[in-house]
Amino acid sequence: MTRFRRYFFTAAAGFLCLCGMPRAAAQDVFLRPAMETFVDKDTRLMFPALVDSFQKVRVRKNENPVFGTVVRYEDEAGTCADVYIYSLDTGAKAVRKDEFEKHFRETDEGILKMPEQNLKIQSVKHIEAPDRKAPETGHEAHYRIQSGSTQMDSILFLALFRGKLIKLRVSYSPDDKDEAAGAYRFIDAIAAMLNEAKEAEKTAPQEKGTEAASSKAAITRAEEKTGA
Repeated sequence: MTRFRRYFFTAAAGFLCLCGMPRAAAQDVFLRPAMETFVDKDTRLMFPALVDSFQKVRVRKNENPVFGTVVRYEDEAGTCADVYIYSLDTGAKAVRKDEFEKHFRETDEGILKMPEQNLKIQSVKHIEAPDRKAPETGHEAHYRIQSGSTQMDSILFLALFRGKLIKLRVSYSPDDKDEAAGAYRFIDAIAAMLNEAKEAEKTAPQEKGTEAASSKAAITRAEEKTGA
C-alpha cells in the first residue's frame, strides 16, 4: 500500500466514522496496550489481539461516552478495521431501538454527503455486494468513495448491544478481492461475538467471566468457519 493510498484510506475512513455522531467536548483519552486482550467494561465484550487476519494495534478509550472506545485492527496489507463502542449522549443513557434505527439512517445520509464537507472527496455512492450475506445482528451498508484517481470501498456495520452502539468500519481497495473477503470475515467474527453474547443472556444466568468466555468462543467459531 503506497503512502498516499494509506493516508487517503485512513483520513476518509476516519471521517466516515464520525458521520452521524453527535458533537461533544473531548475528555481524557486512555490508550491500552495493543497485544493484550481488551474487555470493554460497559458491554463486557472481549476483544482479542487477533481476529482472523487482523491484529489489534490500538485501543483508544475516551471518558466521554459519545466518543467512547475505538478498537483498531490492521492486517498485513495495512487494511484498517475499526470497532467503535459509544453512546448518543454524555450521560451514557442506554440507546433505544428506535434511536438506533434513526442513528443508522443519519449515519448513512452523512456518509453520502461527505463531498459537501470534504473538498478532496468527489463522490460517495452505495454499491452492491452480490456475494455478501450480511449478519442479521445489525445493519450493513457498502460505499465507494472517489478522491481524484483513487477509489476506496468501505463497509459500515452498526449494531445495538446492551444499550451501546457498536459500529464497525473496514475500508479496502475495490480491486482487491482478498481484502474484501478479509473485511467480510472480520465483520462476521465480531457480529458472531455479539450474537453469542445475546444468546447466552437468553438461555442462562451469567456468572462472572462467562460473557468474556462466550465472546472468545464466538470469535473462534467464526474463524473456523472461514478457514482462518
